[in-house]
Amino acid sequence: MVQHDNGSDLAPPPPPENLWGSGEDEQVFYMVRHPWEWVMKCIKKAQTMTQVSGIPELPSAKAIAAQEGTPGALTQSSTPATRRRRQNRRLNRPSTLKIEIADKQTGALMYAVHGSSTAFDGLEDKDELVRTLQRCRCENLGLSPPSILINWDVTKEECLNVVGKVLPTMDNNKGDDIVAVLKEPMGSQGKGIFFVKDAEEIHAIIDEQRERAMAEPSFLDNLISDKGRIPSWVLQAEIVPSLLIKGNRKFHIRSYVVLLEQPHLPDMLDIFVFNRHEVRIAAVPVEDTGTERDPRSHITNGALSKQTERVLIDEVEELTSRNIPAALETFIAEIFGKHLLPDIARRVGMSLNEDETNGNIRKFCLAGLDLMVTEDSKLFLLEANVNPAAPPEDTVTDSFKGHLIGFMEDLMDLVTSGQPSPSFVPVQDILVKNGLA
Repeated sequence: MVQHDNGSDLAPPPPPENLWGSGEDEQVFYMVRHPWEWVMKCIKKAQTMTQVSGIPELPSAKAIAAQEGTPGALTQSSTPATRRRRQNRRLNRPSTLKIEIADKQTGALMYAVHGSSTAFDGLEDKDELVRTLQRCRCENLGLSPPSILINWDVTKEECLNVVGKVLPTMDNNKGDDIVAVLKEPMGSQGKGIFFVKDAEEIHAIIDEQRERAMAEPSFLDNLISDKGRIPSWVLQAEIVPSLLIKGNRKFHIRSYVVLLEQPHLPDMLDIFVFNRHEVRIAAVPVEDTGTERDPRSHITNGALSKQTERVLIDEVEELTSRNIPAALETFIAEIFGKHLLPDIARRVGMSLNEDETNGNIRKFCLAGLDLMVTEDSKLFLLEANVNPAAPPEDTVTDSFKGHLIGFMEDLMDLVTSGQPSPSFVPVQDILVKNGLA
């Protein structure tokens, strides 16, 4: 059996034969991110499980606390401070889903799966995604729009030097009226996105946010403690000309990727693409307004309007007629199965060697990829949202609710069994099918 450097067994035990059965001797617990709670409540198998609201209530956390002799305590070994911070952060990090099975009589942990793998840490923040693509020498592969990183405390002179006189642009967008997209480091759900025209405007936005950050007590200290750094702003080329659908409306595609840590296998991991892709369509059609951008037309994630439409890609004839679904899965498989694989595998290996948590826990990682399509059907990766949120229940149709429920059911089956399913396709299978392995 393969082993950690510290000598502990790598492979978690196999799942029980009937994980979702009502075994008299076992009790199944789960913990899920708040946005997914309404989805879990609609899943029949989840109704036989016990939901917990916090990590200390999980059997694994209780076992650690018992070992430490203090209720709720986390492992505090004599490891260096940086490593100890990573371990504590891993135990407490946000996770889409955690499932644990414990003995009813003793409370002993029998089997567990946690969405706590650090494999996608290099993709989680906007600036880290840019750095990871640079580190993996992907800048010239056209996987993501051209981007520039700008420090959070940049001076006006530094900003002018970093940005220069020409904003980052797509190769086929060389006109005079250039607009770029400035992304706040910690922004999410459409917040912190600015459409900018020059370096002075960029600096004014960054400087205003810097003053707010410095005025908030301990904000920067907490950020450094949590992330080990202060994230950078991302200045990204606008996707122009982007493909428009359904009456001249912008859209982006949301695709889900799951990584399972498989420490007993030579590659230590398996990566899967969920083959039911979402399309999120802006509520307002795009109008020609020169360099002005109406956020309701250009921000498509639903944060600015409840009228944002969410459908599956197979329902959009403008996309299926261009064979976008197949091209999309090949594009994702190449990114995760080839270009970023060495970096991802390195993170998994480091995690396995450093992890001092319970070795009975199978780990996985979920990311929601946001992608856009140009008029000539070229795909671009915009962001990778690790532990993505589900939309509010009252903002989606009954059909889309069924999709999300089905996704979570299939995710639970995948991460507990470790076996592929019809809806989760191994990236290596996609590469082999297209002669790219």
